[in-house]
Amino acid sequence: MSARRLSVLRQRLSAEELDALIVCDPTNLAYVTGFDDVFDGEDAHALAITSEEASLLTDSRYFEALSRAAEGTEFEVVLVRENLYVTLCERLGEKGIEVVALEANVPYGRFRFISERFSGRVEVIDGWVEDARQVKDSEEVRRIAAAAELTDRAFSHILDRVVPGVTEWELALELEMFMRREGSDGVAFAPIVASGPNSALPHARVTHRVIEAGDFVKLDFGARVDGYCADMTRTIVAGRASDRQRELHSAVLEANLAGIAAVRAGVPGNVIDSQARGVLEARGLAEYFGHGLGHGVGMEVHELPSVSPRATRSVPAGSVITIEPGVYVPGFGGVRIEDLVVVEEQGARVLSRSEKTLIETG
Repeated sequence: MSARRLSVLRQRLSAEELDALIVCDPTNLAYVTGFDDVFDGEDAHALAITSEEASLLTDSRYFEALSRAAEGTEFEVVLVRENLYVTLCERLGEKGIEVVALEANVPYGRFRFISERFSGRVEVIDGWVEDARQVKDSEEVRRIAAAAELTDRAFSHILDRVVPGVTEWELALELEMFMRREGSDGVAFAPIVASGPNSALPHARVTHRVIEAGDFVKLDFGARVDGYCADMTRTIVAGRASDRQRELHSAVLEANLAGIAAVRAGVPGNVIDSQARGVLEARGLAEYFGHGLGHGVGMEVHELPSVSPRATRSVPAGSVITIEPGVYVPGFGGVRIEDLVVVEEQGARVLSRSEKTLIETG
């Protein structure tokens, strides 16, 4: 796994005529190395990749765990006893490195420090590892599928609890507790439970609002399994739905199905977006859909590729994306239906299995 990922990055180094790539982002480190359950988001590591070496610098808190994880791989784990980036720059200089590539997402202060301390030239590169991450191998897809399956079970678990009198906070807590009890590595992101007029906010914060009879209840959540995320949204009605609610839900479901039908390897993200958006335009609801149709999902819940009106790049085979059209009517409520799909040569393989037709809990 790690050998293939290193090879991809080394090919880019060679093509750009650069001597070394420095990776500091914790998620990118976990991806490139393939090490599970070691990196925790702490700014304590730097990976230096050259054509011949892959040196992972870390401090005493992680040295033993990383050394065990690196057994049998080509990664050399280096214990740093003083400043991480001073040591990094010194090692690069000792090895005769003249030009290094540094990830664009590092904090400016760190870029400036390395640029001033390193004896050679620093080039900022954008998205090398992120580009590689968008195409999943079979093991990555297996992990995402497992997270999606747990997410589906959480939805089934919560349905009987979506009744008038319960609060958004209570439902969000129950969702998170269920997923953790059933084996989720935390959650992919803080669950969204948005009821009544709150459902008209695409990324509403969970509140202590008490759900009332006839409310839309929008549930957006995902489990995390073995370091990989799921992401799913369903919108139901607590009680009986009105004609207007049925109309909005029907339109969003039609757009969701149209978006999924448009998915195929090599199709630009904006073309997929347009197929779903066109359904809402035909229904006179386009003004109520302001965000993109979807995004990549993997080690993070938002990653490449993008599926939006501005996404001109093709979605590649092996990527995992969301299809999530929504309609948000201020003061009334909103509907979003989001599925997780694997992009394949002949179309989309849907991982989200939860019911999508309008569910009424009363």
